Amino acid sequence: MQYQNNESENFIEQEEEFDIKKIVSELFRYWYLFLIGAVLGLFIAFAFTRYAEPSYKINSKITIDDDQSGGMLGGKASGNSMIDFSDLLNISSNAYNEIDYLTSRSLLTNTVKKLQLNVIIYRKGWINSVELFDEAPFDVKFIQKQDTVEEGNYNVLIKEGHLHVINKAGEDRECKSGDTIKLKPYDLVINLKPGIESIKLQEYKFKVLSEQAKVESLSQALDVQLTDKKSTTLQLTFEYPNSKKGELILQTLVNLYLQSNRENKIQIADSTITFIDSRLRVVSTELSGVESKLEKFKQDNNLANVDEQSKALVGNASEYYNKVNDAEIQLAVANDISKYINDPVNKKIIPSSLSVQDPVFTEAIGRYNELLIDRDKLTLSYKDSNPVVQSADAQIENARAALLKSFDSYKRNLNLILSQTKSKNSTISSQIQSVPKKERIFLDYSRQQDLKQQLYLYLLQKKEETAISRTSTISSARIIDNPKSDYLPFKPKKASIYAIGFVLGLVLPGAFLYARKLLQIKIITKSDIISNTNLSVLGEIGNNKSGDALVVRENARDNVAEQFRALRTNLQFILKPGVSNVIMITSSMSGEGKSFIAANLASVLALTGKKVVMLEMDLRKPKLSINLGIDHNDKGFTNYMVSGSSDIGELVKPTFFSENCFLLSSGPVPPNPAELLLSEKFAVMMEQLRKRFDYIIIDSAPVGMVADAQIIEKYTDANLYVVRQSYTFKSQLHIINDLVKQGKFKNSYIIANDIKVQKGGYHSYGYGYGYGYGYGYGYGEQTNEQKSGLAKLFQRKG
Repeated sequence: MQYQNNESENFIEQEEEFDIKKIVSELFRYWYLFLIGAVLGLFIAFAFTRYAEPSYKINSKITIDDDQSGGMLGGKASGNSMIDFSDLLNISSNAYNEIDYLTSRSLLTNTVKKLQLNVIIYRKGWINSVELFDEAPFDVKFIQKQDTVEEGNYNVLIKEGHLHVINKAGEDRECKSGDTIKLKPYDLVINLKPGIESIKLQEYKFKVLSEQAKVESLSQALDVQLTDKKSTTLQLTFEYPNSKKGELILQTLVNLYLQSNRENKIQIADSTITFIDSRLRVVSTELSGVESKLEKFKQDNNLANVDEQSKALVGNASEYYNKVNDAEIQLAVANDISKYINDPVNKKIIPSSLSVQDPVFTEAIGRYNELLIDRDKLTLSYKDSNPVVQSADAQIENARAALLKSFDSYKRNLNLILSQTKSKNSTISSQIQSVPKKERIFLDYSRQQDLKQQLYLYLLQKKEETAISRTSTISSARIIDNPKSDYLPFKPKKASIYAIGFVLGLVLPGAFLYARKLLQIKIITKSDIISNTNLSVLGEIGNNKSGDALVVRENARDNVAEQFRALRTNLQFILKPGVSNVIMITSSMSGEGKSFIAANLASVLALTGKKVVMLEMDLRKPKLSINLGIDHNDKGFTNYMVSGSSDIGELVKPTFFSENCFLLSSGPVPPNPAELLLSEKFAVMMEQLRKRFDYIIIDSAPVGMVADAQIIEKYTDANLYVVRQSYTFKSQLHIINDLVKQGKFKNSYIIANDIKVQKGGYHSYGYGYGYGYGYGYGYGEQTNEQKSGLAKLFQRKG
């Protein structure tokens, strides 16, 4: 017994180790599942790639020219004391701001409206619908009447020149090409293309979406990225199921962007022209006043020429007059710009060309203008309350405050220069006191006239230059690559999908088999027995397809009969030779085949010429007698126990199938089966039977339900615990495990019953004995090699 347990424990440890050969062998038995799974996975992958909506990738490139002049007159006028107005159109572009604008909802909304993308035409198929573009036989014009539009789906039938528009509720609206279909949220106008005669019913359909829904889908499909961190070139990528329509959508988006970019520059030029016009009106009025005063002075004083004596002094004074003129001109321009930006409400572009020659001051004005332009672009994508816009407002206010401080400092410098120049001029004037007073007044009027005239001519020149520059203004962005779709759709990716389908076709059957094994609570394979008990499997009995209770007879050669012969052989190695042996057959519950095993084991032992008696000890639910066609109530065990007779031989009945096999039936069902088994008379009965028979086969009650088998166990030489495939629970093996561990069951073995020959059924693994049921069956008893293996396993038993 000790050897048996050690052998079993060692075998269990080997079984629990990871055995790749065993796993491969187990999986290979279900090769057809993996083949079906792989074929099915590839078929599903084919169906998916065949009917899934394709997605084409459309690519385009544009570049942002930060330093490009906005118009033909982009260069600065060299040698001019005034700054060129065309500088207003030379605005640096921020590439990241352009990315935000290209992906803004406003630009996408304009694209949707321009192309009416919220109306989508499809060609219907058996499984899916394909979006059409110019290949559609009709087009749909959408006229929105409400702010919100619910999604609508319509089928189209064209018959005899008439259109039938059918909604999802089945309502049919008949109309002609070009007629208006009035609906509650919108109107539809369907126009047939030339050459269209008939279309099958529901072969085409169209869908109406809200602009917001379409803008959202386009936003998810559009991606704009810098090609390089040091570059201002933008890569536009757009995904769409129809390649031609996708190219048109992206081209329209880029064109609207370029148009908006150019309009921003024209807006700056218009602001400059408006400012110049206002200054021209003021300067013209001042010039007319000076000329009128000079004309009146000459008339009043009859002046025609300047005295030759004052030419020398006047020549010296002329130089200072010119300096005063230049200083006053710059001071006038500074005052005008100071008034322009002093109003915080004024958010218009500052005409930087009216600034003075100081390059630092000019750069500050240019930066202020850039901030205003960037803010205008941000308001296209964000509201005024957005933190991004508020941050831009704060930057503009800081720049404006800095400009005001710069203006104050600069005007103070101009006033100081003007004061110094006038002081010099006063010194010269004092030296020419001898010059007539009228001449001095004349020179003063002449100087004022010259100043106003120069300023007036300057403004006229710059107005003309700005107008010409406005007309020739181009966008600071330009297209490098026009939108172009890839030749093949990038989704679905056939190779990847086929690979995934094939892998899943192999993985899912394996996962199914693994999950089935984890969830299987009943005994299916021999490994289920081995992993749940240390007891050896002594015999394996196949499924009794005939349904007969007795399959072992003298000339029986079927599979089940041969398996009982193998069990008989195995018993030779665990029983004591030359003496009478008592074999008890029990199980965990009813229905596992105890009575079937007992009857056929008795029959196969009787075929060897040994005298065998069967004891029907399942007193509560006797079945052995029924299987053999005998009435268990007719003089059985209970009759013997309650009678005064001491000879058990009177109650033993012969069987019809063997002269060496006998039966002691249970008798009438007693009220106290356990007490009868505890009686001393039962021990006397067992002693009598041992003297008369070579083998005593006891069909006991299930050990998992009552204690009868435990009472009988002290009289037995071997205990056979029957488990039935797909019937006995794995947990029920713990019943016999506990009994063996507690010493209540000695010399116990497992009999596997009702094994079905099928794929995935019961299999023997690794034993040198046993039938190997499930690998094929050979007629006849075990080979010499099998018997030799059994002999080695049990040769140490007493």
